Amino acid sequence: MTPARIRVGGVALLAGLIGLARPAVAGPDFVADDRAGSLAASDARRIHEPADEILFGVDDAALDSIGELQLAALVHWLGARPDDHVVIEGHADSSGGAEYNAGIAARRAEAVRAQLVARGVDPDHILVAVYGENRARPRPAAYDRRVTMYASRAPLAHLVSIELDHDALEVVWTHRGTRLRETRGITPIATIASRR
Repeated sequence: MTPARIRVGGVALLAGLIGLARPAVAGPDFVADDRAGSLAASDARRIHEPADEILFGVDDAALDSIGELQLAALVHWLGARPDDHVVIEGHADSSGGAEYNAGIAARRAEAVRAQLVARGVDPDHILVAVYGENRARPRPAAYDRRVTMYASRAPLAHLVSIELDHDALEVVWTHRGTRLRETRGITPIATIASRR
């Protein structure tokens, strides 16, 4: 083989490897119809198998276009599963104070919840758990600025307990137009939801 052929073959091989090494488009785990299939990461029946994560910028709680696509896929997936609940966990990195981080984590989770409700998801099937900087790395990391979502067929009361047991600061849900909130170590508080 001549050096020119080796160079051209090497370039073609490198181009092929680069093409294979491109990052995969991170689509949501809410797209497979057969949740029991071997490629499904979550069967949506277990409680703690996150199905999707939406990342946010520093000091930001606005959804970007990728987050909008992820929510559209989730809404589509839930259309065939009207009895499933969606748990939305709001997280923050460790760069701010604990109170600020809890607030931005709550705003991120509520932004996701609002979009789901606007797209037709029953508010009574959504649970929001705010973690703030709990579970964040000691040094601020982009991955910690996220909302994690998963689906479950477990009863809401069980999901509330699970989230609080896993260090959620508070859990918020709606039941027949009443907004309910439970905070770690504090008796549940009911408030009238301004909007369903």
